[in-house]
Amino acid sequence: MSDMEQGIRERAYFLWQKEGCPEGREHEFWERARLLAQAEAAPAFPLPDRGRSAADKLVDEASKESFPASDPPSFTSTAGAGDVPD
Repeated sequence: MSDMEQGIRERAYFLWQKEGCPEGREHEFWERARLLAQAEAAPAFPLPDRGRSAADKLVDEASKESFPASDPPSFTSTAGAGDVPD
């Protein structure tokens, strides 16, 4: 038995115990454990900003600090509610 198969077996058993040891669902727990192992073995998904320069990342961080999403808009109309433009 390979190390990967042993790991799947142990994880499936853990999942089975965690669910209260239900009868007749061995294949479900085996498949869940196999999918979890497969996901862990897959290469990391590259994030879009990994190719950005350090200077670009600093600008991004500075803009997050200076323009928080919770601030109200800075533009306010000077026209009154009843004013109609000419």
